[in-house]
Amino acid sequence: MGNISYITTLCFLAPLLINISGQETVTNDSISQQQSDDNIGGASVGRQLEIDKESYSFEYRFSITPMNKWYSMKDKALTDKGLQFGIDYTFLYMRSSKVISDANNKNTASGILNLQLGWNIINRKSGKNKGTLLFKLSDRHAYGSLTSPMFHGLNESGYYGLSGTGYHNYTMRILEFNYQQFFANQRLGFVVGKIDLANYFNFHGISIPSMHFVGYGSMVTGTGNWGNAGLGGVVMGRPTKQSYIMLGAIDVYGDLFQDGDFFDLGRNWENGDFMYMAELGYIPNFSERYFKRISLMAWKSPNYTSYGGNEVAAGEGIAFSSHWFFAQRFAPYFKFGFSNGAGENTFYKHDLQLGHGLRFRHYDMLGTSFSWAKPNIPDTKDQMTFEVFYRYNVSAHIEITGDYQYIINPTLNPNDNGLSYIGLRGRIKL
Repeated sequence: MGNISYITTLCFLAPLLINISGQETVTNDSISQQQSDDNIGGASVGRQLEIDKESYSFEYRFSITPMNKWYSMKDKALTDKGLQFGIDYTFLYMRSSKVISDANNKNTASGILNLQLGWNIINRKSGKNKGTLLFKLSDRHAYGSLTSPMFHGLNESGYYGLSGTGYHNYTMRILEFNYQQFFANQRLGFVVGKIDLANYFNFHGISIPSMHFVGYGSMVTGTGNWGNAGLGGVVMGRPTKQSYIMLGAIDVYGDLFQDGDFFDLGRNWENGDFMYMAELGYIPNFSERYFKRISLMAWKSPNYTSYGGNEVAAGEGIAFSSHWFFAQRFAPYFKFGFSNGAGENTFYKHDLQLGHGLRFRHYDMLGTSFSWAKPNIPDTKDQMTFEVFYRYNVSAHIEITGDYQYIINPTLNPNDNGLSYIGLRGRIKL
C-alpha cells in the first residue's frame, strides 16, 4: 500500500472518531491504575490491547459517539469468543538541525500500521490461568525516499542511537505471533513463539514510542544487545507476592526484515545462537507491575557469524530499572546499565537514564528525560541526550505529540558538539 493510501485512510477515519461534545471517553496510557493479571510483558501485544480497551470519563474534549457500534462489537467479541483486537496507525516526522554532510537529508518521516489480535482459548470463563494466542501484523514504511526515523541518526545526522525508536521501513509481516499461558493462579507463566524481548525486560511505564518518548536515550538501556523480534520464549515466576523472576531466550538477531518475508523467525536459532536474559524484580503487587517496578536484568549473547558474514563477539551486561507512578499524575523513572560493549545491536558500554512523565486532567502528558552514555566506539566522547514531548489527546483515540531532542557530542558527527531534532507524531487507534 502506498503512502498516499495510508494518508487518505487517516483523513477518512479522523472525522468518524471526533464529535464535539461536553463529555469524553478516553483510552488510558500504560501507567493506568487498572491492571489485569492476564499479561506478562509491559509492551507485549496483550498489554497493548489492554491499554487500548481501558477507558475513563471526563469533560471538555471530543466524544467518540459515532463509533459506539464498533466498540460494542469489540466488547461482544471479547465476551462471547474471547477475541480482542485493535487497529492503529502512527506517523512520525522529524527534522534534524545538523547532518553529517551536504549529501544527507535533515528530514525523516515514516508511518506504522498495526493490527493486533488476542484470542483467549483456554480458561476464558474461569478468568484465571488463561491461555491466549497473540498476533501482531505490522507494516512500517518511510515516506518517499526519506530514511526512516529509526536509523536517521546512524545514517544522516550522526547521533549514535535510534532517533525514532521503532519507526522502521519494511513490508507487511507478522511481527509477533506467540502463545501465553498462566498457571498456579497467575504465579507462573510463559510466552513462546515469535517475540520481542524489549517488550518484557528493562522497560519503564512511559517507554512505548507510539505514545511516549521516541528517542533511544529515553527507552531501554543502550548497553543491551537488543535484537529484532524472533523465535524465543519467556518464563515468569512469582516466588512471593512482591517479587518476580523472568528468564528469556530469543534468536540473537531475529527477523532480518527482508522484503517479501512475511513470517521470519530469524536464522541464528538454527545454529543454537540465542540471546539470553534474566530479570529479578520488586513490585507492590502483581496488578501494579506495569507502573511500579524495581528490577535488575542480566543478559548474555554468543559469538557468531552474522547473516552478512561479519564475526560478532560475545556480549554480556547488566541493567537496573525503576519506575514508580503515584498520585495519578507523576511517573518518574531511573535506569543505568553496564556491558562489555559487544554484540551486533549494542551501542554503549555504560549508560544512565532518568526522566519523568506528568499526566494532566485529560490524560495529556508532558515527558522529560536525560541520558548519558559511553559509546562502545574507541576514542569517542561521552554522548548525552535530552528529550521532551507533549502528548495532546484530541479524543479517546486520536493523539498528537510534539517532540524535541537535543544530542550533545553526537558520536558519528564529531565535527559538531551538538544537534537537535524537532518532531511531530500523530496516532489513531480503533
